[in-house]
Amino acid sequence: MAFLRNAWYVAAWSNEVSDNLLTRKILGEQVLLYRDGAGELVATTNVCPHRFAPLNMGRVVDGAIECPYHGLRFDASGQCVYNPDGDGAVPVNARLKTYPVEERLGAAWIWMGDPAKIDLAMIPDFEFLDDPAYHAVTGLIHVRANYRLITDNLMDQAHLHMVHNTTLACDMVRRATTQLVRESDGTIWANRLGEAGETPAIFQMMWQANRGPIEGDFDHWVESGWKAPAFVRNNTGVAPHGRPREEGLETKNAHLLTPETETTTHYFWAISRTFDLNNPELDANIRIGTEHAFINEDEVILHGVQEMMDGQDFWSLRPALMQADVGAVQLRRALDKRITAEQAEASASDETSSARRSAEPVA
Repeated sequence: MAFLRNAWYVAAWSNEVSDNLLTRKILGEQVLLYRDGAGELVATTNVCPHRFAPLNMGRVVDGAIECPYHGLRFDASGQCVYNPDGDGAVPVNARLKTYPVEERLGAAWIWMGDPAKIDLAMIPDFEFLDDPAYHAVTGLIHVRANYRLITDNLMDQAHLHMVHNTTLACDMVRRATTQLVRESDGTIWANRLGEAGETPAIFQMMWQANRGPIEGDFDHWVESGWKAPAFVRNNTGVAPHGRPREEGLETKNAHLLTPETETTTHYFWAISRTFDLNNPELDANIRIGTEHAFINEDEVILHGVQEMMDGQDFWSLRPALMQADVGAVQLRRALDKRITAEQAEASASDETSSARRSAEPVA
């Protein structure tokens, strides 16, 4: 299975990397993250080119990463700058592959593709992660499923009443239909509005903690917006039936998916709110609820789905589609198109380079 390489992915939450060495497999490649002497984030391959030792077993010395095996040191550009052995000569091929990395929204974003094609505007704008009016609870889950199955799941409100029947299930949302919305920047939204019903359990907990007893019917909205390659912005909220959203409670949520391999994913999540900002107990309950919903409910079924698919292409299995699948279908087609175009461009470039080398005169 191919990945979209000319794109940004989250390598880590920024606070995961301080004075430590963090290694994480991304798109099948072992990446090392650390901070140099100035505190700037650096991303390189995690393998020493000398005898292939894992660099995360080493340390940072004067801003350079030191190999734990023979002591070669590499600066932030990947160049070997010190050899402690013998005459101190630096081996010709002693250079690490480096990756462009950018810190925004409390996260370290990594570019796994062609550095010449970097576009900072492609980092998604989850502005609430930078807005002091919001408080975010963040986390990271390692998921035993392909990232595209997870994006399908995040865009699909039809599974809530089955998979999350004690946490996120909401009968009025079950009875609603999914509305598809496309934005000019390529974002694809799948939205549902449930009207005049009972709120899901997790919003009952938040409402009672913030507003007191629940009285009467409520409306509940669940909106999921996907942007390539694997980012989903999620707006979920409740308000007394017929009243403006501003009178209710809403969380704005970021789901940032980074493929580890074809069958595993790093799932970075953030649940943000503008109410009850300094409530550690609520933070803890949100974390417990979020991790329970995904680890004990979503991941179980997604891992099962992946095992049943057994590596077969999604479309080759001729899936029976429901109305709720409209968002997932559209994002799959959009991502397929981008990956195909990227591969075609890379193939054409390789052919051009090969032709040029063939045309060069032989000395």
